[in-house]
Amino acid sequence: MAGLGLGRRVSLPVITFAALALACAMAGCGAPNPASQHETVASRPETLVSNDGAGTGRTATLGPSAAKLPRYFADIVRFSGSVAGAGPVQIRSSATGALVPHQPAIEALAIAAYDGGRRLVVARQVGDRCASRLYRATLSADGSLGRFTRLGRVVRGFVTSVATDAAGSTIGYFAGPCSKSASGYLAVLTASNGLLRRWTGVAVYGSGGTVVTGTALSESATGRLLAFTGAATGAGGRITGQRVWVLRTSAASGPLARRIRAVISKPLTGPALSSVVLSPDGRSFYLCTVATKGTVSAHKPVTQTAVITARQTSDGASTSTVAKLTATGVTFLGQGFGCPMALTPNGRYLLAPYQLRYGSSTSVPPLVRAEVIRTSSHARLAMSFQLPGSAGMSVAVGVSIAW
Repeated sequence: MAGLGLGRRVSLPVITFAALALACAMAGCGAPNPASQHETVASRPETLVSNDGAGTGRTATLGPSAAKLPRYFADIVRFSGSVAGAGPVQIRSSATGALVPHQPAIEALAIAAYDGGRRLVVARQVGDRCASRLYRATLSADGSLGRFTRLGRVVRGFVTSVATDAAGSTIGYFAGPCSKSASGYLAVLTASNGLLRRWTGVAVYGSGGTVVTGTALSESATGRLLAFTGAATGAGGRITGQRVWVLRTSAASGPLARRIRAVISKPLTGPALSSVVLSPDGRSFYLCTVATKGTVSAHKPVTQTAVITARQTSDGASTSTVAKLTATGVTFLGQGFGCPMALTPNGRYLLAPYQLRYGSSTSVPPLVRAEVIRTSSHARLAMSFQLPGSAGMSVAVGVSIAW
C-alpha cells in the first residue's frame, strides 16, 4: 500500500484492483481521457431468454409493458489511479446500455438510486479536501441529470459506497479515513432532520479496523436493514474469511463488529463473495459469487463464472439459482471486475455486469458485458456497452451501478 499524502492535495492509498472484492471498486491516481467520452455502444437484440426454455429456442420479446424497467441506470466508471476513487458519472438506457445524449460531465465517489430510479443520491469529494458531500439529483424524462441539492453536513473522509431506501429518506454510506493509521466507518443519515448514526472500526483501503469492507452497500426499501460483503479478521488483523453481513439501521452507534450479523461465512479460498443486494422488504437478498478457473496473468486468460443466488436473510440459505454468467478470455486487467449488481426498487429486475473485455490497446474502449434478469422467471436480457478509452497509465477497471 502506498501512504496517504496529507498535503493540500489529498490522495487515497493505492490498491490493486485484484483486491476490490473486499475493498470497494476504486484504485489509485490519474484521470480519464475526455476525448474518449464519445463512445460507440454495442448491445444485443432485445430478447429475454428463459432458463426454462434453454435449448428449446423459445424466447420472449422484451416489450415496454412487460419489462416495466426504470428508463435509465447510472454508473460511475472506475479508473486505475483516480484521485480519491472518483470517476465520471454516466447515464444509460436500461434496455440497451446506450448513453443518453446529454451526459452530466461530473465525477463522483459513489451513487445510489431511489424513487423508482427517477432520483439519485450522489457522493462527491469536497474540493481537494479529505471530505465528501452527499447530494440529491433528479433524472428527467430524457435522462438529463438535474440540479444538485445538498444532503446533511460535510462527511469526514471519502465516501466509498452509498445506499438509500425507496424514498431517499434514510441514506447509508461507508467512508474511508484520511490517515492509514485511522479506521473508516459506516453511517446512516436521516435526511429529514440530519440525524446521523455511525459505526466505527471499518478497514477501508488497508486502513485500521476489524471489519474489512467498504464495498457496495445495499439497503432495503424500508430503510430498516443494510447488507454488504467483506472479510472478517482475527488476532493481529489477520483475515480469517469472507462474509455477508447485515445490520439493522436502528442499531446503537458503536463498533461495527459488535452490531453486525454474519449470514454467510466462507473461507478465503473458493469463489469470491462479490456483491449483495437486498430485496425491497429485506427478507431475502441476491448474492453474486465469482469463481476463477485458471491462473490470471498478463499472458494466460482464464474463465470466470458469476453465479447469482437468491437467499434468505434470516440464515443465508439459498432458495434458488437465478443465473450463471460465464466470462471467457479474462485477462489480467479485467480479473477484479467482479459482479457489481443492482436491483430495481420494486425488486423485479437485477442488473449484473460481469465482464470487462479489453481491446488491443488501452486507447480502445473496453466492453462491459451485462445481463438484465427478471427475478420471478429468471429470464434474461443480454447487453454490452463500452466504457471510455484510457490515456497514459489510466485504465478503466470497473463500474458502480445505480438503478
